Amino acid sequence: MSIKQIWAIVGMSIFSYSASAAVIWSIGTDDQTQDGNGDATLGDPATLNGVDFNVSGVQEKGQDALPGNPANTGGSGGTRDIDDDYYFAGAYTTAAGDGGYDPVGVVLENESYYDRALTNGDPNMRWHFNIPETVTPDDNFTFTIDFYNLNEQTGGDISSYDLTFWVDGKQIGEMQSHMDIDLSSAQSWDFGLDDLGGIEKIGSGFDHYVEVRSTSTGSARWASLDYAQLEVSSEPKVEDDPNISAANALNFGDIKVGGETATETIVFTNTGQAQNLVISELTLGGERPDAFSLNAPDLPLVIAPGAEAQIELSVTPGDIEESVSAELIVTSNDTSDGEIIVRFGARFFVPFGNEGTLWFLGVDDDGQDGDGNASLNDPAFFNGVDFFASGVQESGEDILPGNPANTGGAGNNRDVDDDYYFAGSYNTVVDGGDYTPVGDVDVNESYFDRALTNGDPNMRWHFNVPRTVGPNDAFTFTVDFYNLNESDPAVESGYDLTFFVDGKQIGEMQPHSEADFSAAQSWDFTLDDLGGTAELGTGFDHYVEVRSTPTGSSRWASLDYAKVDIIAGANQDLIITELSVDPDNNNVTFSFQAKVGLIYAVDRSTTLRSSGEPGGWLEINDSLVAQSEIQSFTDPGAAAGNAKFFYRVRVAEE
Repeated sequence: MSIKQIWAIVGMSIFSYSASAAVIWSIGTDDQTQDGNGDATLGDPATLNGVDFNVSGVQEKGQDALPGNPANTGGSGGTRDIDDDYYFAGAYTTAAGDGGYDPVGVVLENESYYDRALTNGDPNMRWHFNIPETVTPDDNFTFTIDFYNLNEQTGGDISSYDLTFWVDGKQIGEMQSHMDIDLSSAQSWDFGLDDLGGIEKIGSGFDHYVEVRSTSTGSARWASLDYAQLEVSSEPKVEDDPNISAANALNFGDIKVGGETATETIVFTNTGQAQNLVISELTLGGERPDAFSLNAPDLPLVIAPGAEAQIELSVTPGDIEESVSAELIVTSNDTSDGEIIVRFGARFFVPFGNEGTLWFLGVDDDGQDGDGNASLNDPAFFNGVDFFASGVQESGEDILPGNPANTGGAGNNRDVDDDYYFAGSYNTVVDGGDYTPVGDVDVNESYFDRALTNGDPNMRWHFNVPRTVGPNDAFTFTVDFYNLNESDPAVESGYDLTFFVDGKQIGEMQPHSEADFSAAQSWDFTLDDLGGTAELGTGFDHYVEVRSTPTGSSRWASLDYAKVDIIAGANQDLIITELSVDPDNNNVTFSFQAKVGLIYAVDRSTTLRSSGEPGGWLEINDSLVAQSEIQSFTDPGAAAGNAKFFYRVRVAEE
C-alpha cells in the first residue's frame, strides 16, 4: 500500500484557496494571550487546511533535537511532556530538507499540545506539515509569528529575542528582533515553493517544517507565543519599486555608566528593480531621543535599485543607571511604506567593579542556627541583599535538582536536601546532565543542609551569575566547618573535600582534619568554569558543590559558613602597554594593565634564559602594589651600559 493510500484511509481534506492569501495552518490567534495550562481544556483555537480544532500551550522543558514526538501528552510541573516540534496531522516518512533524522511516520491527529514560550534554555520552535497538493510552483508563502510578552529579569533593561527563520533547515531572510520596546508587533518572513523543494515535494509523505530560532539579549527570560500561522497565495509577490528594507529594531545592549560612546549602523537597502529610493527625512523621536545622536548623511539620500546605504547612530552613557529608548522615523518615496520606524534602546549599568561577596550562607562565628525552625538566626546574603536562614539536620544523600521549597523542621518530619537555592531563575542545565531544573525561585531558600555526614556527604549551592560580572573577573569559594565529630577521639580523623563547579572538579582534594578543623578552606575558579559570558544572568542553573569522604572515625562536620567572592579583573591579561627610556638619567619606565590593590613582581633579563642562569630572569621588585588600572614602574639607571633589556610582570607569590 502506498503512502497516499494510507493517508486516504486515515483522513482526507480538500483544500483550496482564492487568489488572495489563505491560511494553511495556524496555532493560536491574535488575542494577546494563550491557553498555557497544558491540560485537556484545549482553549487555544487552531486550524489546518480550513478545519478548526483546539490546542493548549505547555511550559517549555528545554531544547530538543529533531524529529520530536507528535504524541506529547502535555501536563504541568516536573511530569509535563512537551518538545520543540509541533505536528499537524499528515504523513511524515521523508525528510524534505537535508535530513539527518528519522521522520515520525503517519500522524493521525493534529497534536494537542505545543511549546508555549521561547526561553534562554529553550530557544527554538518548529511546526511540521504537509503541503497541500493544490499548491502550484508560482505560489508564495508567508510565515507570521507573534509573541504577546517579553519577560525580563530587570524591568528597566532593553531586552529582546533576536529571531531567525528557517524552512526545512535553511535560513530564510534576515534576523528580526522581538524587543520589549516593540513587543506587540507580529513578525513575518516570505518564501517560495522552491524553498520547500519544489513541486516534487508537495502532498503527503514529505516532512516539511518551519522553525524559529532565538537568541536572548539584555535580561530577557521568556517570550510567550500568541500565534503562529502559515499562509499561501497565488498572487505573485510584487516588490515595491522603489522599496525600502531595514531592520525594525536595534539594541545597543548594556553599556557601562560613564563609558565610551557606542555606535551602531543601520543599513537601508532598495530592493526595487528600476526606481531610485529617495530618503527625504530622518527624525529622532520616541521616549528619549536626546540620549542618541544621528550621524546623518546629506538629504535627500538616493539609493539605486539593489544598492544600500548606511547611517550611524550613537549613544553616550550618562552617570546614572537607566535604560533609554528612542526611534528613528524614516520618510522616503517607497510606494507602500512611505514612513517606517526603526526602534532602538540601550541600558547604562554600573559594573561589578570591586572585590566583593556574591553570596554567603552563615558567618564565621564557629556556630550555627541548626534548629530548622522559623527563628532563622543564621545571617545570609545574595547579590547585595541580606536575609536569614537556618540549618536543618541532614536526611541523606540526594540527587539533583533538589527542592527549593523545603520547609525545614526537626526529627523525622524534617524537610531538607543537599541543594540550596538562592533566588533566581533556573531553567537551563549547564553541567551536561539530564535532570529537569526547578524553574523560577522567587525567594532565597530558608533552610540548608547543616552538616556533612558519612550518610550525607555532599552539599550544593545554586545561584545565577550577575550579568555585570566580566570575563576577567575571578571567583573564590570558601567553606568552613566548625567541628569534626568522631566515634573514637584517639583516631586521626577527617573529611577529604573535593570542590566542583557545575559538575566539574576544580582544584585538588583538601582534607578537613581534626588537626586543623577550625581553618576555612577555599578554591579559586574563573568565569570560564561557569560557561563564560554566554551563561550569565537568569535562567542558568549554576551550582558549586562540596563532596566529602570520611577518614578515621569521622561521624559529622557542621557547616559554619560557605561563600563565593568575586575579584574583579583578577584574570586580566598582564600586558605592558608602554615603555620609554629617559636619556638624561638612563631610567627605563613602562606601564602595564593591572588590578588595583593587587601585588605584582617585576623581573628583568638580558637573554631570556631561566632564572639563575647568566643573563636570565632576575627579580627586581616583588611588592609593587597597583594604584591604578594602568600601573607604571621605573627601573632607575637600567639603560646605562646595556644594549637591551627584557621585562616581565607577574602577580607576586604569597
